[in-house]
Amino acid sequence: MTKYNRSLYRKGRQMKLFKKMITFVLVAIMTVAMGATSVSAQTVGDETAGTGKITINNPARGETYKVHKLFDATVDEKGNIAYTATAIPEGLGNFFEIKNGYVYPKDAIATKDEDGKITGTKMTDELKAALENWATDSNKTAEAESDGSELVFRGLPYGYYVMTTTHKSDAAEGQEAKAAISVTSTNPDANIVDKNTTTPTASKSVDDHDVYIGETVTYTLEFATTNWMGQGTGAKQVIKYEIKDTLPNYLSDINVTSIKVDADGNTETTNDQTTLTTTQFANKKIDIAWADEIADSDPTKYQSKYNNGAKIIITYTAKVTAQANVGDADGNRNEVTLTPYVDNGTSSPEPWNETFKDDETIKTYGAAIHKVDDKGNNLKGAKFKIPGLTVTGTKGQYTVSNYDNTITLENSTDENSTEMEVDDEGYIYIPGLASDVTLSVTETVAPKGYNKLTAPETLTPIKMSETTTYSTKTVYYDADGKVVHEETTGGTSKEISANFTDLKKEANVLRIENKKGVELPSTGGIGTTIFYVLGGLLAVGAGIVLVARRKASE
Repeated sequence: MTKYNRSLYRKGRQMKLFKKMITFVLVAIMTVAMGATSVSAQTVGDETAGTGKITINNPARGETYKVHKLFDATVDEKGNIAYTATAIPEGLGNFFEIKNGYVYPKDAIATKDEDGKITGTKMTDELKAALENWATDSNKTAEAESDGSELVFRGLPYGYYVMTTTHKSDAAEGQEAKAAISVTSTNPDANIVDKNTTTPTASKSVDDHDVYIGETVTYTLEFATTNWMGQGTGAKQVIKYEIKDTLPNYLSDINVTSIKVDADGNTETTNDQTTLTTTQFANKKIDIAWADEIADSDPTKYQSKYNNGAKIIITYTAKVTAQANVGDADGNRNEVTLTPYVDNGTSSPEPWNETFKDDETIKTYGAAIHKVDDKGNNLKGAKFKIPGLTVTGTKGQYTVSNYDNTITLENSTDENSTEMEVDDEGYIYIPGLASDVTLSVTETVAPKGYNKLTAPETLTPIKMSETTTYSTKTVYYDADGKVVHEETTGGTSKEISANFTDLKKEANVLRIENKKGVELPSTGGIGTTIFYVLGGLLAVGAGIVLVARRKASE
């Protein structure tokens, strides 16, 4: 081999090594990956300007992406590529050098074998910082604000490019996420994945936190999505989302009323929402397809169905059952989880190694009635009804089965209003009611020897384990509704720990007073004397009349 040929061989080898280098020139947010065709694409540029194309999968809606060409490239008919430049830009001289018009890596980014020959290149933190400083608007080739669909920069000359984006959540705090890529003759259509531009989130809400047993509540589930999961070469396309809800036994009659996908994730506008076929929870989960398999693709490839950053919205109703915890400080917590299933190269996607979750809590409370006389003594035997309230239980201890607030005293029946009797100490305890309802208590049977109430009394349930503030004092209740501390306004608060289980003793209950009946005239006391007296008076009267008539006749 001649000296000239050895020189050409050495240069060709260096060109191949540099070609390898560009495959590693990937920074925090983007990486070269297998491309996927989206439902729609946002295209920037004129194909007549060049044959190169950069496709960004999973772009973040509303973020600006910029393309910066660092070096030109020449490509022969076999796909061999060489990078050229007239000068190395300021700040990059520690990483690149020019020899005979061609760009070579310096030792700072080159990897070498034992003989000192270049075997590859590496992306160092110093090079990343230098590329970030270099990529400014002054050397920008093209830019576009993403609409959330696949973003394509076309008509690019072959070269070595740096891509930046204004999205900052996935880069180091306060920095721009960016990537350096190349466009080659062997793969002129470079595909990159903007990793984690949208991190999935889960949000759960309920229309009423303060509930009664039998109430139907509406839960709303919202999930921010992404079309790709992971980063670097580990980025994988999302094929479906699995949504699981714990649906505890204190909820029944579950009914999914709506499933929608909002294209831009802004649920305040509905003109870009897609309504999906409503399916019910099966084994407490719902699957939503997120990509379609591309026909005749080998290996299997998928096409995303929705824009990156789209939001899933699911609403369902449920009835609160008697299994709900009453007065529990933690309430009744219900959790939802979102799990992305990603492409693993087969027709069966696998779950991602991370789930996203949120929960919501509802609370129900208790009410109590205390039957007393006008001196505060306990009375037994009284019975009551509350219109619309059906309960289960025995004397004094009842649990709400259902409460229908549309039932009034006028239309109440035995079927929709259960009669309740006080216990031997005159108490009725009714857990399972919302604290914001007002109950109308009607006495159906009075204690023996006492008059029945002539009008209904008003009862409000107690917010257990919470603080109620009055005009002059603050009252603290434990989990069973017992008053454990009272603080006069302006006084010093003192924590009191207690473990009471009996609401009846000192709770803020409705005290209903009965009065003794009034005695009516009777034959007791003086016996028949009054009749003798009256009889005597009548006899005397009759004698007087008889004497008067005789005298008149004479």
